[in-house]
Amino acid sequence: MDYFRFKHVYNAMFAMLAVTAFGTIGFYYTEDLSIFDAFWLTVITVLTVGYGDAVPEHAAGKMFALIIIPLGIGIVSYATGALATAMIEGELTKTFAKRRMSRVIAKLKDHVIVCGYGRVGEQVLEQLIHTETPTVVVDMQEQELPVNLPKYVHYIVGDATDDEILKNAGIERASGLVTTLPTDADNVFVTLTAKGMNKNLKVIARAEKEQTEDKLIRAGASRVINPSSIGGRQMVFSILKPVSVDYVNAMLHAGKRNYGIEEVKLDRDSPFINKTIGDLQIRTKYGVMILAIVRKEETNSNPEPEEKLLENDVMVIFGSNDSLKEFEKDAQAM
Repeated sequence: MDYFRFKHVYNAMFAMLAVTAFGTIGFYYTEDLSIFDAFWLTVITVLTVGYGDAVPEHAAGKMFALIIIPLGIGIVSYATGALATAMIEGELTKTFAKRRMSRVIAKLKDHVIVCGYGRVGEQVLEQLIHTETPTVVVDMQEQELPVNLPKYVHYIVGDATDDEILKNAGIERASGLVTTLPTDADNVFVTLTAKGMNKNLKVIARAEKEQTEDKLIRAGASRVINPSSIGGRQMVFSILKPVSVDYVNAMLHAGKRNYGIEEVKLDRDSPFINKTIGDLQIRTKYGVMILAIVRKEETNSNPEPEEKLLENDVMVIFGSNDSLKEFEKDAQAM
């Protein structure tokens, strides 16, 4: 909790404790009471309850009560106002923030929608933030969402299976949707709804059961990811091929993630078209490695230097982030 934002509440709490301690000590000495009875008399006096079971009986106690009553009323009034202000301002702040975010989301285009911010959704958002991809997160629990989000990441609190919520997330203008809801049934429903609202949308769906994967594909999912299956394979490879696994993890996941894999599509105006890999000297000039070339339905892994690049080829390349950016820029240059 921000101290400066809620300093009036903190000050009120401190003042209440101070006047309670002051009153307890005062009545303890002036009325010759026990600590608890003095505390009880102080509370009912400051809060102006006045049960009648305990009242000052000595002149010194009555004089002390004349001092503490107006002091207590003032502090209690201040504390009540501070709490009310904090509550009202908090709700107003949330309301205005949601309205402002809704206006920003309404202007987004080609963004990615993440449905569900659980363990898987958290990892998805982390990768999207790493690539600075405009993103809208949809989740039922606002408190589960991270704080201090980048300016290109927004969120909507609501049910991702609700058509209106998906519309508010800009489903018609989005380029992709990742549904990571905890149940396969919800992921199937979101996939069907999303594809019905945007047929060009690329949907990546989470599946917990293998038999659900076919259903998600039929529902329109472009890719289906089974975290349990991937995790199992990773564990097996970690036993059988630990050095290879450690190397890949070090390259793609460790530290500042200086290395990565990129897909580069060669458009009609690309200067790389009709040239061979050897002619372009890609490895020497850019320091990247061509892992594969995807051409229509065929994939050419580890292509030879004599391989000629054609229009609409998708090159899968590996290298440092700076090298990947330089290669992509030159490959798409006019």
